[in-house]
Amino acid sequence: MSQTPPESSEKPAAGSDSAAAGKPRRAGLLQVAKTMFFGLFAIGMKGTIEKDGATVTAGQLVAGGIIGGILLVVLIATLARFVIRTAMTS
Repeated sequence: MSQTPPESSEKPAAGSDSAAAGKPRRAGLLQVAKTMFFGLFAIGMKGTIEKDGATVTAGQLVAGGIIGGILLVVLIATLARFVIRTAMTS
């Protein structure tokens, strides 16, 4: 005798057509940023990485990498200018 699995009591979010179609929800900006940050430092739990990786698209990863690279270059350039200005005034 086969048993059917119990139905989930969770309801999809209002206006969520992708949840009804069975497709995973696309990641938001904050989730992409967190995935990129934790992936950069190789920290995080396996389950979290698998869950986030399933909803983050390749395009979001590429855009996040480009934006992260630009921010890194700006941060290093700003830090270098600060150090040079401080050294010149001493």
